Amino acid sequence: MAFISKLTETAVAVQLQSRMSCHGLYPVLQSAFRCHHSTETALFKVPNDILLNMNKQHVTLLVLLDLSAVFDTVNHEILLESMTSKLSTGGTVLSWFRSYLSGRSQWVAVNHKLSKSLPLDCGIQQGSCLGLLLFTIYCSSLIEIVEAHLSEVHSFADNSQLYLSFSPGNSLCQDAAVSVREACIADIKKRTQQNSLMLNDDKTEFIVIGACQQLVKVNVISIRVGNHLISPDELETWARGSMIHLICPSM
Repeated sequence: MAFISKLTETAVAVQLQSRMSCHGLYPVLQSAFRCHHSTETALFKVPNDILLNMNKQHVTLLVLLDLSAVFDTVNHEILLESMTSKLSTGGTVLSWFRSYLSGRSQWVAVNHKLSKSLPLDCGIQQGSCLGLLLFTIYCSSLIEIVEAHLSEVHSFADNSQLYLSFSPGNSLCQDAAVSVREACIADIKKRTQQNSLMLNDDKTEFIVIGACQQLVKVNVISIRVGNHLISPDELETWARGSMIHLICPSM
């Protein structure tokens, strides 16, 4: 039965991937769990965009966001609603996915002894081919929120890189860049709470990237991440904690 289950799951995943590819339903800037997209595409795109900004004599604000235990917190009802609204899934197909997600349980085995079985009303199988695809559908709304604020963003699985460039030495441009970034992070945090996801503020990194001659023109930047305001007074402490960096790449 397990063998038949895996074959069925693989067949559904192939059909779902084909539908999403043919109709452009994949998030454009998501490099995980899709054909011809990988860590290489993410590693090429983000540095290339930053280097192009440096050629324009701009400095880039880069924020690295991380979601906590995302595969374990996926809400099944929200996922099914997303499949209906984004993929127009309904009828027998939607019923099959509901059946696939329901009726699961978990227990812990220690020294050949099993704990009491508990039902799973959320989460998806991280190691399954279909589970990763469902995760992409579930988190696609986060990419849409970022794209509404920023023109430059890239995501890989549960990690997102938000970046925005500005002309250093111009306080108005810098303040505008920080304001846009804060509004974007606030909206992301609001959506993650609505979708039963959790933004890991402790692992959020704020990086300022630019050429040496441009970095010296940047004023000390304050930025709000979640409920915490990274202020100029905290810059030295956060820098030692590897949370804020002034990076000057070799030219």
